[in-house]
Amino acid sequence: MSEKTTNNAAVGYAAGQGSVGLSGVASDAKGGKANVLTIIKFAGAFVAFLIGSGYATGQEIMQFFTAYGIWSMGGLLIALVLFAWLGKVLMNYGYRHSDLGPDAMADRAFRYYAGKYFGAFLAWFIPLFLVLVCIVMTSGAGATLAQYFGIPAWAGSLAMCLVVFITNIFGFHRIVDVIGVVGPIIIVFTLIIAANAIAANPEGLANIGGKGDLFAGMANATNGAPLWALGGLLYVAYNVAGSVPFFAQTGGTARVPREAKIGAVLGGIAFIGAAMLMNVALLCHIDNVAALEVPTLYLSDLISPALSVVFAVIVLCGIYSTAAPMMWTAVNRFAPEGTKRNKAVLVLFSAVVLAIAVSPLGYSQLMGIIYPYTGYIGIAFIVCVVVRQLIEMRNKARGLDVETPLLKKTEEATSTEANAA
Repeated sequence: MSEKTTNNAAVGYAAGQGSVGLSGVASDAKGGKANVLTIIKFAGAFVAFLIGSGYATGQEIMQFFTAYGIWSMGGLLIALVLFAWLGKVLMNYGYRHSDLGPDAMADRAFRYYAGKYFGAFLAWFIPLFLVLVCIVMTSGAGATLAQYFGIPAWAGSLAMCLVVFITNIFGFHRIVDVIGVVGPIIIVFTLIIAANAIAANPEGLANIGGKGDLFAGMANATNGAPLWALGGLLYVAYNVAGSVPFFAQTGGTARVPREAKIGAVLGGIAFIGAAMLMNVALLCHIDNVAALEVPTLYLSDLISPALSVVFAVIVLCGIYSTAAPMMWTAVNRFAPEGTKRNKAVLVLFSAVVLAIAVSPLGYSQLMGIIYPYTGYIGIAFIVCVVVRQLIEMRNKARGLDVETPLLKKTEEATSTEANAA
């Protein structure tokens, strides 16, 4: 790209923290201190980026996990481990390269983990894919406001598009600040309605063993096959590839590596931990929610029908917390933050998202084609990350820089091997 910038997001965010101190701080291995509030903010941003409307409505949890019955907990454990580990790896990579500009950060991360050609493909495919997701999210916001508040769908989509646009105007560190608060709010709401639903019918969980026919007839992530482990893997795969730029850039704003690592691990635990509780709640009421489009609405009504308004706000928060960083990711791939082109591309992408979201065009068919392939692309990327981490472990054991290429024969490597001999 012709315009290069320093990582203003990282520099500004880190500088803004100054020497803030808390009684509850963790000492970093290099002598620095990890700010507990920053760790919580990172964890909240992690959750908020992933959560979306599908998670808030319960539909994602239903299809990727609950539809497999009691085995759904196994799929969730797989997802928990992978989310926490991948988040830690990607945010730590961002910390190591915090001097890069936002455009170079994403491009370098994809190429480092996925290789020259597959990485280059992902570096351009993912931002375009995220624009399509923003279209779906914006359209979903319009539908939600129309259903719950009687506002015309186009007006609701316009409102969401404007909020996302304004947030992006203020830059990356402001996005992290805002969604870092939104994420925990959604998790708390999820925990409350899930805990109440379980308490309302705890015996429902004991009876799911005899509902094999019901589960067999439910839509699931593996096209009807009872492959619960694959369901958990696909859930991570659908999310992880699109998360690379945001997670890496978030890690780049950390002052010490522990902030990035611990924030990612806590985010993964909170994200899937809440999903586990919601999954149990859905299993307790499976007879009533199996065929519902918005199962969490049924669960919230168990507390009070009046809570549906609060639920609608939570869904909108989930849409916003995903759409805002996705728009930032897409825009900064084509025009890095801090350049004159950035605002122009933001305006262009926002106009495209709004125009398609409020039109009758068949973009959903396009998403139906892209989404399945994105899952398999995500699995391939996860394999690449595992291989790269094994290479880093090998390099570390040999006393090399962890990012030394596997086949690079350096003088340092030769010397190390000679000394070992």
